[in-house]
Amino acid sequence: GERTISQAVVSTQSTGEVMNRVNVLKLEESTGDTGWDTFTLDYNLTGTPLTVIVNNDSRETYLCIFRMLWKTKRIEHGLKRVWDSTTTWKRVLSSLTHDIQPFRHLVNMVNTEMQHFVSQVQYYINFEVLECSWKEMEGAVDSAENLDDIIDAHKKFVSTVSERLMLDEDHRMVMVKLYSVFSHAINFIAVYDEASDVLKRHEIVKRDRELKIRANTDQGGWGTNAATEEAGRAEDMKFKETLSRLSQNFNTIRGGFATSLEDLLAALSKEQDDTVKFLSLRIDFNEFYRGQLKVK
Repeated sequence: GERTISQAVVSTQSTGEVMNRVNVLKLEESTGDTGWDTFTLDYNLTGTPLTVIVNNDSRETYLCIFRMLWKTKRIEHGLKRVWDSTTTWKRVLSSLTHDIQPFRHLVNMVNTEMQHFVSQVQYYINFEVLECSWKEMEGAVDSAENLDDIIDAHKKFVSTVSERLMLDEDHRMVMVKLYSVFSHAINFIAVYDEASDVLKRHEIVKRDRELKIRANTDQGGWGTNAATEEAGRAEDMKFKETLSRLSQNFNTIRGGFATSLEDLLAALSKEQDDTVKFLSLRIDFNEFYRGQLKVK
């Protein structure tokens, strides 16, 4: 909740002056929203001379920038959690290791593709856009002769960042395509969470089954009988059917992700701004997706 977010903000290395002005804003919830979608951070400048430079329009742009950064961080965190989780499967799902090997391979393949995309987008945002634009503004501020020069430098910074992050109206369709790619990554994480629950439950079922067989044997009886064997086969069959359904879901998400990414790359290739166009080069540095587009 808001208390957790506030504690996270306080735990950062920011100075007291900064911390006193950071606010957590709870947004109006829409259908399907999760905790990630229902808040944003704001910076209160009331009572400071900075309000002359950072006006309300600029603050709105900063909020848009934060939401984009937050969405990419959300996806990065989710994909890393998936990767960390699958690395423990051999240990925590020991009785299923052989049965789920192809499934694990599929999950890791999709995850790797999405991690590559998100890491390139984050690099573009942090270094090609924010860092470069900030350096330009610093230079302009250092050489400013009056307050108007500083205001103009900040306006240019906000405008440049907004344009290169495709947050302005001219890039609205490109942003729609980018968020479409993001949506497939978010869906992948959600389906993985469902799959993880299924795997853990069946691991418990199989271990309980083995423990009962061992206990019966230790007591001098038969380890199992026809009824329990039939029940076990039914449980295993249901598990395989569920695993097949989840694999189909992952393949569908993977296909949708690839299609959306190809649409995004096609739109980026038509951009006039070389910095924005550079994002497509980072994502498709080996021209894999460009080859897919040519085939189509």
